[in-house]
Order: sequence, then structure tokens, then C-alpha cells
Amino acid sequence: MSTSNWLLLGIVLFVLVDFSSGMLIDYLNERRKEQPLSPEGAQIFNPAEYAKSMAYGAAKYRFEMLTNLISTVVILCAIILGWFAWLDAQLRDRLSNNLLITVVFIGILIVISTITNIPAGYYSTFVIEEKFGFNKSTKKLFFQDAAKQLLISLAVGLPLIYAVAWIYQELQNQFWFVAWILFAAFSLFMFIFGTRIFLPMFNKLKPLPEGELRTAVEDYCQTQGFPLSKLYEMDASKRSTKLNAFFSGMGKVKIIGLYDTLIEKLTVEETVAVLAHEVGHYKRKHVYTMFAFSNVQTLVILSLMGWLLGNPNLSKALGSDTPSFHLSMLAFFLLFTPVSTVLGLINNSFSRHNEYQADQYSIDTYPNARVHLHSALKKLSRESLSNLNPHPVYVAVHYSHPPILDRLANLK
Repeated sequence: MSTSNWLLLGIVLFVLVDFSSGMLIDYLNERRKEQPLSPEGAQIFNPAEYAKSMAYGAAKYRFEMLTNLISTVVILCAIILGWFAWLDAQLRDRLSNNLLITVVFIGILIVISTITNIPAGYYSTFVIEEKFGFNKSTKKLFFQDAAKQLLISLAVGLPLIYAVAWIYQELQNQFWFVAWILFAAFSLFMFIFGTRIFLPMFNKLKPLPEGELRTAVEDYCQTQGFPLSKLYEMDASKRSTKLNAFFSGMGKVKIIGLYDTLIEKLTVEETVAVLAHEVGHYKRKHVYTMFAFSNVQTLVILSLMGWLLGNPNLSKALGSDTPSFHLSMLAFFLLFTPVSTVLGLINNSFSRHNEYQADQYSIDTYPNARVHLHSALKKLSRESLSNLNPHPVYVAVHYSHPPILDRLANLK
């Protein structure tokens, strides 16, 4: 069997292994959550709420099984039947510039992916989330969001793809380091300014009004020597009832955003305890370490790409006799699945560790934070119908935050 056929076999095998292992992990997680309400869980849910949380998890599980099955069948058909090679051939019949072919090829895949994901997103929003009382979005807003996300993906992603393809065309196997510098600079820009640029396209951010909460937040930040650039309230309630807060930015450009749903449901003390947790991420340098780790991951990916992309068998594995940057890149990422899984496990492990440290920072720096953060986390879990008993393997693969009962136990 030729090298390209072995690569094709490897791609199909990795897709199948990724799908089957994901289904097994989801199944184990679904089975594990069906346990009697524990004394610790009874601090969060009453029996009726617990039954509702399990029903919510079951509804999401069944729907995700179906969507994962459909997406896996589609990607296997595209690989085995040569749909990617067919699209490449159609573009080559109409375009002569290789860089333009790459950009149009990726653009078409982005458009197809966005459009085919709309039915699943619609069902999730207007059937599952609606049934369990979370959805506040309108159909008009849903489709506006989808259109904006598509335009942003094209406007940001295609110039980046063009730049990387051009670097590869000029430098070939040595392109990886220059491309990494480009990605590092882009990710730094997005890390600092991304929230300010893109979030207002979807949500209104208004300065937190003067009052008890703003005074308490500013007083706390002052005690920690945390220069607060912007403190916003975000109108999250126009899409969902779920609660959250976020921190973004770096250096002097720092933003703290509080969902209006969180402000409504939590007390002032609970809100400041949650905010102290976010400040803890900054003070414990998690912002910088996770940014650095992300760029290390990118360096690993690009260095492997630089080593492998020159192999014409990557394009042949997808059915094309004409080597191309985009087909080789697509084949590479399909083969890269095991490495990507390992990097994801490491990333999630670091993130969960950081969450514990941020909880501890809140306890150490805000009076009675142990009590206030404890009650805030219970409310956050109750309002989102969290799974109280996730499977450890599912946690390792999917959770960037520790399970809620583990966090509550750690606070004690």
C-alpha cells in the first residue's frame, strides 16, 4: 500500500477513535450523574431541582450524541469520497493564484461549517435551553449572531490564512518560526484588545452604575493595588438567564465584566468575592502563564507542520494529485488529533489548578470570602443546573474548572 493510502487509513482511524472515545466518555459521564442526591448536593439543589438538572444533562447528552454522529459521518464521507479534493480541483479550474485558491478554499469551508451548524444551534437554543428556562434570545437575535460570527471569522481568519500561506510559499519548511511570531503577535493583540473590539458587536457594555456594588468593587481593588481600567455591566440577560463574570486584558488595559444576571442574583458580598477570584487570576500570573502556554502549543503545532507539510502524500491522502498548502494543512490537523488531545488534557489540568488558586486568593484577600464565595458558587451551579457528579475522565477532557462539589469542599 502506498504512503498516501497509509496516511488516509491513519486519518480515518484517528477520526473514528476520536469519535468512539468521545462517545464512550460522554456515556460514562451520563451514567455517573444518575446518583442519589448527596448531603453536599442538597446544599445546592432540592430534590425537584436535582431531577431537573439530570433531565437537562440527559437532553444535552442525547442531542450531542446525534450531532457528533452526523458530523463524524460527514467528515468521513468528505475524506473517503474525496470531497475536499473535488473542491480543490474546482477552484483550480477557475483560479490560477495558489494563495487565492487557499483563501477561497478555507473561506468556503468556514461558510459551510457555519451554515450546517445553525440547525443544531437553533435546536439547542430554542428547544433545549427554552425547555429548561434558560433561553432569552429571539430568533432574530439568533440569526444576527450567526451572521456576525461568520463575518468576523472570514474577516479575521482569511487574512491570517493568507499571511501564513504566503510565508510558507516563500520559506517552505522553515516557515514555522516566522508564522509562530505572526500568531504570537496576533494572539497578544487579541488578548489585550479582543474584548473591546468584538464583544460590543454582540452585547452592550455599560459602566457599572454608582452605588453600593461599585463602591465595594472599587474599594476591594484599591486594597489589592489592582488598577481597574474599566468595570462594566453586560446585558447577558437578552440571551440567557445564566450567571457569569469575566476578566480580560493585560498590563494597563484590563476589563472586568459582570453579567447583569449575576448582579441580579448575587448579593454585593458574593459578587465581590467572585470578582476577587477574577483578580486572583491576574495576581497569581495565570493570565500570563496561560497565554505563554497557548503560544507554546502554537509553536509545537507549527514546528510539526513545518516538518510535514512539504510531503506531497498529505494532499494525496485526501484524493488530490496536486500538492497544496490547504489540503496538506487539513490532512495534518486530522492526523494531529492525538497530540491535540494530549495538549488539551494538559491545558485543562493547568486551568483547574489555577481555579483553586484563584479561589484561595479570594479567601485570603476579601473578608468572609470563604462564606460568600461558597454561597455564590452554589447559586451559580443552581442557576445553570450543573452536573454534580461528572465522571473523572470527562472532567479531565472537558473541564477547565473543577467540578462544583470539589470547589466547595476545597473552600471548606
